[in-house]
Amino acid sequence: MANDDPHAVTGDLARLRDWWAERRGDRERSITWILDPADEDEARRAVDRAIDSGATLIALHIDGDDSASRAAIAFVANVPATDVVEQQPGTTDHAWMEAVAEVRDLLEPFRGVPPEDTSVDSAAHALPAPKARGAQAAIMSAAQRETAIIFDGLVAHAGAALVSTADSRAREWMLPATSSTDPAIREAQTLLDIEPAAHFGTNGGDATSLRAVLSLLDVVDPA
Repeated sequence: MANDDPHAVTGDLARLRDWWAERRGDRERSITWILDPADEDEARRAVDRAIDSGATLIALHIDGDDSASRAAIAFVANVPATDVVEQQPGTTDHAWMEAVAEVRDLLEPFRGVPPEDTSVDSAAHALPAPKARGAQAAIMSAAQRETAIIFDGLVAHAGAALVSTADSRAREWMLPATSSTDPAIREAQTLLDIEPAAHFGTNGGDATSLRAVLSLLDVVDPA
């Protein structure tokens, strides 16, 4: 039987509505963007300021396509460097192999640490990935204050992967904006086991998908 309710939503919209309803409760929606915090301390302060000012939803995006973030995802997800480096159209085999080698070199000092070992968290944080740790700090801070956070992009996904090694409860408060063509982001989302808000299949290179998801939120939760 057809659903004649003009306000009914299904699929991604229904999931986004339910995710937000569970975390919003009766609080007013107030969105704060956090873009490119310089380090972990700035990320924490930005989240605290946002929530203290009344934010009930944080949108996180950090620019960058750095090998360190790809290495962090590869390490935590326990996958080889070849699985987190995309060979985009026009990229030569040599250029792709150099990018893989750069990630592999970052992982070399941590080779042999079993993924189930309790030292995996400290080892992951020893990786030279300051942008990813900034993203991790933002996500952790939001979760600790029980505030929803939606994110997109490689660096934010690396931060989310690091969060997964430290506090599994944080996953209840975070949501990837969209599926991605970037293999590192796909590996991070598989690790997190969180269905993204939408399935645009973008490369996560800018905040466009995140803005689109927030627009979808206006559909299911009009201000």
